[in-house]
Amino acid sequence: MLREAAWSRLNDGVTGTKNTDTRIAAISALSLLGGQPRAEKLVGNCLHDPDIDVRLAAIVAAGELMKNGSTNVFSNELRSQLNDQDPKVVFTTASTLWKLNDPSGEDVLLAVAEGERSGDYNFWKDSTHQANRTLHSPLALMKIAAQQSVAILVPPVGIGMGAYNYLKGPGGVSPQITAIYQIGKERTNPARIALIEATKTKDPGARLSAAEALSNYRGADVTATLRALMNDDKENVRLTANAAYIRQTTTPGATSPTTKRKK
Repeated sequence: MLREAAWSRLNDGVTGTKNTDTRIAAISALSLLGGQPRAEKLVGNCLHDPDIDVRLAAIVAAGELMKNGSTNVFSNELRSQLNDQDPKVVFTTASTLWKLNDPSGEDVLLAVAEGERSGDYNFWKDSTHQANRTLHSPLALMKIAAQQSVAILVPPVGIGMGAYNYLKGPGGVSPQITAIYQIGKERTNPARIALIEATKTKDPGARLSAAEALSNYRGADVTATLRALMNDDKENVRLTANAAYIRQTTTPGATSPTTKRKK
């Protein structure tokens, strides 16, 4: 069964290799599968992974899963990450919780926003976060900025992890990926056709982004497109296509497109 094979590829991407890039790509793909216990388990097992980049990816993916149907599954676990000794973990967790309208890490975000100011900040005085001194260090803040610029970024609402990690490349913001993100929300036939065409482009970031967007569409042509992408020459595109195929063929919330653009 193709769906079961897709799950096996995603599981192997997370647990069957020590390659950090592959594991992050698989975790990013799993973030599409909110409400699916198998995805929740795979991501949850990575929340304490010894590889810091894998762990950061899992934190962001947990937030994406909660946003997309895994309601409150990781709430307590994420809040516990705010007490971690690594400031990158604390900052990424606070940003993820904030996007979920959970203010648990507000003091962290306020302190980072303050930058090098070290005045009598009330939040820090009463903070239970063990990383508070590190976070208030200018050197630690620079390390956070460096980490966030090259590794895991918390995507804004409406754009998937994979697309966001491709959105800002060496040449600046990608117009094609920006367009895919925008039209992907339309749920129209012209948008569906454009997204299918985008999977044939030479840019792997565009193919990956189109696969993420198509996970919300129904139709035999969409299914066939995602099946073709499951054999893409880029591993992260393949993994995303596998997750998108699972979501597209199992999630009731995926919609058939309309003929007119939404107002």
